[in-house]
Amino acid sequence: MASDRYGHSPAPASSGPLASEASSPAPHAWSLAERERPIPELADAVDGPMAVRSFTAEYMSPLAVRESLDMLVRLIERVAPGMRGSVLLMDADGLTLRHGAAPHLPPAYCKAIDGAQIGPQAGSCGTAAYRRERVIVTDIATDFLWEPYRALAAQYGLAACWSTPILDGDGTVLGTFAMYYDAPRSPADVDIALTESATHLAKKIINGARAAESLRAKSEALRVSERHFREMAEAIPVQVWTAQPDGQLDFVTKQTAEFFGRSVEEMLGSGWREAVHPDDVERVGERWRQSLERGEPYEIEFRLRSRDGEYHWHLVRANPLRGDDGRIVQWFGCNTDIEQQKKLAAALDVALADAREANKAKAAFLAMMSHELRTPLNAIGGYAQLMLDDIPTPASPAQRNYLTRVVKSQQHLLGLIEAVLTHAKAEAGKIVYRITDVRAGEVLDVLESLTAPQRSAKRLEYDCARCDGALTFRADKEKLLQILLNIISNAAKFTPADGRILVTTSIQSPGVGAFTVSDTGVGMTAEQVATVFEPFVQFDSSLARESKGIGLGMPISRELARGMDGDLVVTSEPGVGSTFTLSLPLASASPP
Repeated sequence: MASDRYGHSPAPASSGPLASEASSPAPHAWSLAERERPIPELADAVDGPMAVRSFTAEYMSPLAVRESLDMLVRLIERVAPGMRGSVLLMDADGLTLRHGAAPHLPPAYCKAIDGAQIGPQAGSCGTAAYRRERVIVTDIATDFLWEPYRALAAQYGLAACWSTPILDGDGTVLGTFAMYYDAPRSPADVDIALTESATHLAKKIINGARAAESLRAKSEALRVSERHFREMAEAIPVQVWTAQPDGQLDFVTKQTAEFFGRSVEEMLGSGWREAVHPDDVERVGERWRQSLERGEPYEIEFRLRSRDGEYHWHLVRANPLRGDDGRIVQWFGCNTDIEQQKKLAAALDVALADAREANKAKAAFLAMMSHELRTPLNAIGGYAQLMLDDIPTPASPAQRNYLTRVVKSQQHLLGLIEAVLTHAKAEAGKIVYRITDVRAGEVLDVLESLTAPQRSAKRLEYDCARCDGALTFRADKEKLLQILLNIISNAAKFTPADGRILVTTSIQSPGVGAFTVSDTGVGMTAEQVATVFEPFVQFDSSLARESKGIGLGMPISRELARGMDGDLVVTSEPGVGSTFTLSLPLASASPP
């Protein structure tokens, strides 16, 4: 036989006449004086602490709930002679009433009304549940509320029925408590008080059953959740653990215990401390105490002894888990073995130190070599210039042509040596910057004169009309000139004859300004743009063969820009041209 959500089965159908004990009135027939005398059992159940203990705490199983309701009805029947009580329970749909308890009503009648729908004309119980108020029917034979059930009631000799809804604190209907009589009858005040007490106790029993059911469901969900947590914790490749609010470990995964070569039980509590490196114990303990006292996340690196006796560096993290009241209920932590990362980091530190020393040695070597190379080159240039000045004797036209080429080559070599030396200084971080306020107009005037010969040779249009000469940058003026001169020289070098070079200034963002140089040159592919700032990278072009460098101009320019808290970037399109943008901090007095 099917049971409802409280574990109650509908009453079985009666197979015989209604003369059985189950269909007879309550066995006690007390006088009015006896009814008005306090009943010890009821007084204890209604007013004393027995209410919760007797009807809820000790009876939480479905069978116990049914027995509790049955006991309640029998207790009320003792107080009201000739009355037969009934408790119906509201189904989960909020529309259907199910049999709860009726120890002295005919089983066949109980079965017949089991599953009855509530409504405005549904007998005493169905109507009381529908209205959420007490319904008193003094004569079933004449009351219109009983029209659907009048014949059924007459069949079993039921003449009057008073029903009170069992309401939860929020007004939800939990069920009904009904008092049946074999003759038409109106309730007295004591009867009304009795139904109030009965519904109060029935509510406690039903709510207790619901709470127990909810607790069982939550407990089962918690067990499932804990099992899933343990399964996931064992699957992830780190050591997982949890601790109580006081910091004592209450769970570690099996793989965690296996790493230390100990049992799970040995790791719990404070057993894990034995695996900490002696030099780290005090530091680790102090940091853990701080996290426990302040409720802050725990993160630290220290060494733990593995099962082979070797100490491994670990990154240990833990976060507090808090309850609804904000208090810490547990700590969730994990240990990550970072021994290999530590070894790699140490090796990297050594490699970086070696690289720094190599850079220093390279810079020193280049400085020495530049000095050694400059001395003879300066002598060559000096003597060639003397001969061009007709000292000691005038030179012939052919000789002057050769001497001019010697001087030009000497200057080119000096430029290459200076570029290599500057690049080495930039890599070693040894370039000195003298940052001052530099007006754009000062720089642009110098650039125009310095690049004029190169531009004139190819009839290049030079446009800087859109520049704001008052825009003031924070920069090293010499380094700024060097960067822009390099950019414009490259633009002239890679732009065909009769091309165009455009220079503009702008404010990119608050406190940041920019110089932009655009040309109509050959442009660069995406691959070339990606490597244009790499040292010693050169691009083949018939336009630049006569003055080909060694590929350090752009790398040095970007290093200088970044050394002044700026940057140098480029966009380009083959056959269209290139645009270089140099961004630098603006002086506070610069116009908006």
